[in-house]
Amino acid sequence: MNMDELIALLQSPDNSVRTQAESNLMTVSDEDASHVLQSLINVALNSAEKPLTERQFALLSMRKLITFYWSPAFESYRNTATLDLLTKQYVRDSLLQLSLNDSQDTKIKKSASYCIVQISAVDFPDEWPKLLEELYGAITNFHSLSAISLLNEIYDDVISEEMFFEGGIGLETLQIIFQLLSSDASTIEAKLAAINLFHATLLQMSTVDSHTTQEKRKEMVRNCVPICLDTLRTLLEGLADINSALPLQLKGSIYKSLEFIKNKFPTQLFPSQFVEYFKIQAVRDLVALQINQDSFADDTVVEAFNECAIHVIELISSIEITEYGTEDQHAILKALLSLSRLDANTKESWTTDFNDFVSKETGLAASFTIRDQVADYLGTPTGAQSQTMFENILQLVSDILSSNADPTTIESSLFLLQSVLAEDTDFSVSSPQTLVQLISALIGPQTINTHNDSILRSRIILTIPKILDVFMDSLPNIKQLTKDLLLKTLQDALSSTDELIFCSTLIAFTYYVYFAELPSVLGSESCRELQEAVLGIVNHVASEAEEDTNGLLIEVLNHVISCNVASTDFKLLQKELTAMLSISSKDPSNIEVSVESQECLEKLLDNINTERYNKFISICLPSFVNIIKGNQPLKYKYNPLLSLILEFVRIFMKKKPTNGMLPRNFSEGIIALLVDILERSEEDETLQLATAAFSHLLNNTDPTIVIQHLTVVIKVLKRLLSMFVSDTAAQNVGTLIVTLFNKYSKELTNLIPDILESAIYRLIDAKNVTTQENLISLICYVTCCDPLQMVNFLFKFSESERRDIPSLMFNKWFETFEIVRGERKIKDNIIALSKIFFLSDFRLTYVKVNGDLLPYEGDRIITRSMAKEMPDRYTQIDVYSKIVKVFVTELQFRNKQPDAERLITSDIKHSDELAAAEGNDDDGWEDVDDVLDYEKLKEFVDDDDDREDSVGLGNDADEITGIDAVPQSATQLLTAFFKEAMTNNVNGFQEMYNALSESERTILSQCLL
Repeated sequence: MNMDELIALLQSPDNSVRTQAESNLMTVSDEDASHVLQSLINVALNSAEKPLTERQFALLSMRKLITFYWSPAFESYRNTATLDLLTKQYVRDSLLQLSLNDSQDTKIKKSASYCIVQISAVDFPDEWPKLLEELYGAITNFHSLSAISLLNEIYDDVISEEMFFEGGIGLETLQIIFQLLSSDASTIEAKLAAINLFHATLLQMSTVDSHTTQEKRKEMVRNCVPICLDTLRTLLEGLADINSALPLQLKGSIYKSLEFIKNKFPTQLFPSQFVEYFKIQAVRDLVALQINQDSFADDTVVEAFNECAIHVIELISSIEITEYGTEDQHAILKALLSLSRLDANTKESWTTDFNDFVSKETGLAASFTIRDQVADYLGTPTGAQSQTMFENILQLVSDILSSNADPTTIESSLFLLQSVLAEDTDFSVSSPQTLVQLISALIGPQTINTHNDSILRSRIILTIPKILDVFMDSLPNIKQLTKDLLLKTLQDALSSTDELIFCSTLIAFTYYVYFAELPSVLGSESCRELQEAVLGIVNHVASEAEEDTNGLLIEVLNHVISCNVASTDFKLLQKELTAMLSISSKDPSNIEVSVESQECLEKLLDNINTERYNKFISICLPSFVNIIKGNQPLKYKYNPLLSLILEFVRIFMKKKPTNGMLPRNFSEGIIALLVDILERSEEDETLQLATAAFSHLLNNTDPTIVIQHLTVVIKVLKRLLSMFVSDTAAQNVGTLIVTLFNKYSKELTNLIPDILESAIYRLIDAKNVTTQENLISLICYVTCCDPLQMVNFLFKFSESERRDIPSLMFNKWFETFEIVRGERKIKDNIIALSKIFFLSDFRLTYVKVNGDLLPYEGDRIITRSMAKEMPDRYTQIDVYSKIVKVFVTELQFRNKQPDAERLITSDIKHSDELAAAEGNDDDGWEDVDDVLDYEKLKEFVDDDDDREDSVGLGNDADEITGIDAVPQSATQLLTAFFKEAMTNNVNGFQEMYNALSESERTILSQCLL
């Protein structure tokens, strides 16, 4: 069968024919890959006789076959046929011919370029040394856009730091770029392509991972950045025309590169003369863009205009506003005001579909506009420049309001004010009454009635709480003012029929709750009225809400529920619950909706008695059961609604009534449903959620009920611990076992060893980090209950077991401890490992675990792909030494974290230190070296113990009855561990201390003293 026939069959609409053809292709490739690749590339080259679709398919087939037959460096390499060198050279040359031919069809060039990048990743530079030379030649001699584009792709995927800095590739590429950008013969298309490649080189110069290339990088940056700036300045000076797409794109790319250099490289590399020039030029270009903003109708030009304006504003934002003169400041502000005006399309979009408005105002819209860049610019200044910007905008708003401007201009000015107030910045105002007058003007009849514009009214609604938030310490009678304005906003919304007003009111409500404790500000009666009003708006908007709006609604509902108090009547609670269920079930795949709705339910069930709990169950349970049973025929295959319902069930199981256990009828009904899921489902997430709910159910149900179902519970547990269930699915099985051991150990006495053995096997083989953490929590629990029994159990595994179970289990424990998340889990691990350490069981000195990583000592050059396949090698140390090392590492990590108390008292301590420095040298501190020998450190520790009681763990294994009842912080637990270990030289701690590195001993010295 020739290649033409095979390609035709490979494109057959008949699946069986296509499958057989694919099999035939692999068969002939395994026999003679060189012949197949030559045939395919010949088809791609034959533009005279072969149709475009056949040529393109040949190249697509090559993309796949290259990874199978070209080099062992590809992970999918088949090693069934070896390509001869002549074939490789022919294919490389042919692909370059296709890729660099600017007259070729775009699809052919892209496919050929993709293949080139694939091959260059394994062949360059050793087997394809002239690749870049050929690309440079095409760029220099022909200004080839295709060559520039291909070089850009190679930079993204192939060029390493060493190649760029050590091999001279970076400097050579920059020289080519500068030549293109400076040449009058270069087309604007070529310059645009060159500056995009230039940005790729800037990215490479700004980040260095390898220490060996650090100096080369510094030298290259020092030498090249001045040339870059001079080249960009010359290029910018020659761009007078900004009335078409390409000049606008080029100008935008120039400013993008300038902003990158200004912010990513040392300040001294952007000298003052360049700052002054580009500062002036940026203002000129911004004003020119403002003047021309309404001149374009073509979509391509409009897009280029927007991108250009964004990058110009980016550069301006990198220079402090206070560095501009008053005239330039006003010019910038005037331009920002004009460029932030809403266009007709946006207005129509917002007024016809409020969902678009919500997406943009909540920062979730996918698009990034000039207006977004303006908001970023105004929201990031600090200090004097921030105050200057605020004062200028405040004056601008006042001037516009008094000049009877059009609603679009007023809205734009308020957008600027809202943006500058967006960040937590301390602004000052000469007279707070000015702000009160501004607010009065905004909500007064003149502004509202004269401009009956829903977008302007929405902006006013959104701006007012920002003013109150920032100036709450300055405004007179802020509590009453906040109450009046919030209630007025709600009253106006309720009297309106405009969805934009409803949505802006809800967004503004989230602003108010950010800085105001509403029950305190409003009082109980007004707060209840507010809750009812907001719920009414939420329900009204919910009927047509989509995506981001659903997220807003559930967030608002969460805040409404947070206003509940103990005396809140059940009717309101019922309305809140019903609204939450309605919104969440409508959009269960929305992450924000899912998370916020779970928070809502948790709050509703906080401190609830049995009577109200049963009422909530009567509302929720029928629909929960129907949804769960509706998924039975599909074996509970994943769907977002089922997952959300299981989350709700988990919360109901966890938040039992304050005056008793879970209601009997509820527990018995849910047990059967959860057991069915856990026995039949093959979906990872479904099993995770059902296991979590099941654990809470067993923990909070009357034991007499659970005991009746223990047989089926053990059956479920057996399935979760089996290898037929994935790691991900079993990630909550540790919690389930802890619950059973803690609540039903008497009934399970004979099964506990088998359960624990299966759990340890599951832990040793686990790859999922969360599953490891969960099973380690079980090990911590069992260890804290009886560390000696835990150690004995590890050494009682079957003698026929070929694996060293104690070593494997402790290795997994230490690996997990290094990545465990959450303070509570970390403390549990510290306590459990401490108990193991102070048990001083001689058997553990013979259990070897991984210590420090050993470097590769061979002579071969190890590539990244090879390194992935090579297993890590470690020194081997005993369990006790490893506990010390991981605890020191944890102390070191915690020592680097900011301490809240230190931050609060830092000014006081600084003052004390200054005072001490002015006095005598005896400041009351004992002078110690950074690193102490063991005996000296022990002396200080012993003296410290004499002065005050240390936080001890005790020697009695029964001291900790439950690992949840430990008040000490993790740092206190670690410090207590080391003090006790050092004081009593437990397990030969002195030798372990001396074996630590200098930095590790330094950490111990600092923390213990």
